[in-house]
Amino acid sequence: MAQQGRQNVLDNYVTVAERVAAFYQTYPQGRINTQIVQHDTESGFILMRAEIYRSTDDASPSATGHAFEVRSESYVNKTSYIENAETSSVGRALALLGFEVRRGIASREEMDKTARMQPPERASAERAPAEKPSPAPDRAAARPAPRKAEDEPPADINAEILQAAAVLGYDAAKVRKWVNQRFEVTGGLDSLTNHDKSEILQVFREKAQTSQAKSAQR
Repeated sequence: MAQQGRQNVLDNYVTVAERVAAFYQTYPQGRINTQIVQHDTESGFILMRAEIYRSTDDASPSATGHAFEVRSESYVNKTSYIENAETSSVGRALALLGFEVRRGIASREEMDKTARMQPPERASAERAPAEKPSPAPDRAAARPAPRKAEDEPPADINAEILQAAAVLGYDAAKVRKWVNQRFEVTGGLDSLTNHDKSEILQVFREKAQTSQAKSAQR
């Protein structure tokens, strides 16, 4: 039942293939270029960039898009995480150029990715049966320990930061330069504490949401 509900939601989003077909119908001489911005073969993280040109004579792209994927041991990302990142980046670039955005900038492939990357702990919580309330413990024992600023953030927080930054047009190199200048370090995100990374992620996400909202209104 849950799978059927998820499929119904995905049906509300346009596919990247539809956007590509609409683009070439409008610009028969156009072209779509993709390139790998960052690829860590050990961790399986890849960031792709797509550039859209309306004609063969265009020196600069009319729109760009970025997308990332992380190799996993399940689903299609076990073998096709590079292809998935490329497809999503093309979909975003075409959406920013105005193709098939009646149902939003995100493509069906991106929404499918969101479902695939749902945090495991959240999925487990949704499946867990309701437990019977246990007797109230002593108040002192019930008081939770204070949360430390350096508590471990999500394992893929660097990837999440790069994804949010990509919406704003920042590739991995620009993010590294920005971090080095702002925090006076030399190693980019790897030089920061978990607390600093969490704050950066929040800032980039807010700016990315604002940017997407403005693009959708145009």
